[in-house]
Amino acid sequence: MRSSRILLSATVLASAVIGAGCVAPILESLEEPLIFRPKALDARDARALIHANQIEEVRLAVSDEVTLHGWLKRPEHWHPGERHRLVIVYGGVGQEVSEFVRRAHAAGPWGWLMINYRGFGLSGGSPSERAVLGDAKRIYDWAAARPDIDTANIVVLGRSLGSYVAIAVAATRKVRAAILATPFDSAAALGEEHFHWLPFPFARFMQSRYNPGLMAPTVSAPALFLLAEKDDVTPVKNGMALAQRWGGTVKTVTLRGLGHNGIERYEQFWGSIGDFLTTLDGASPLAMSPSAPAPSTSR
Repeated sequence: MRSSRILLSATVLASAVIGAGCVAPILESLEEPLIFRPKALDARDARALIHANQIEEVRLAVSDEVTLHGWLKRPEHWHPGERHRLVIVYGGVGQEVSEFVRRAHAAGPWGWLMINYRGFGLSGGSPSERAVLGDAKRIYDWAAARPDIDTANIVVLGRSLGSYVAIAVAATRKVRAAILATPFDSAAALGEEHFHWLPFPFARFMQSRYNPGLMAPTVSAPALFLLAEKDDVTPVKNGMALAQRWGGTVKTVTLRGLGHNGIERYEQFWGSIGDFLTTLDGASPLAMSPSAPAPSTSR
């Protein structure tokens, strides 16, 4: 976990500098190495994934210069011409999403869309907060426009930094639900938690940067919060603080014995997601999206 703490240090400190700065192009260029930490993917490994049944390679042009790359994994029993429900995945810091292609599973009519951020995998361009949030909404719009996607049943799933991206989509697009894995309330709160001993006013500089807590009250869709019991990067209390601000119904699940890294390798992670998606199968969108927040529950 030492590497995660070092990465968090770089992320929070860079966010503070970016939030305080006034030379936007220069500061945006620092987000790629200090916050996102892109990870490449060998083209042969990318091609190998599409040989599996029900997996479609996706190339999505988001500008004249930038094309994003990823995969659409169909439900196990999907047939051409059918509409299916969809979970759109947004990865974490340094997380190349092909690992989700291999592992993502849930019973029933759910497919998975996993597209790498700019600079990750085979995606072009360079990531920044502004670019990634814009791309995330374009990915949703592309999926919602497809004739094979059930647009009334699109769920966003964000992991760590990706939870912020997922919330930004949920705040501006119609989603059935959100799944937030190892989320955080704000980069400023993480900074105060981990660097309280420094004479640096994190909150003043970072109120509007990497701050999912600002958007959470505006989202009325239900949410599953997956919190890792031994998480020392985005601690449980920061995830709970975000859950308390959520504008819809909340279910919290603590992943016992797990830390921040590698939770995708465990069945309790996928089992919890599958259970939550099953609850959506039996509830109408209206019933699952109240106008007022409800108390969180845990198991």
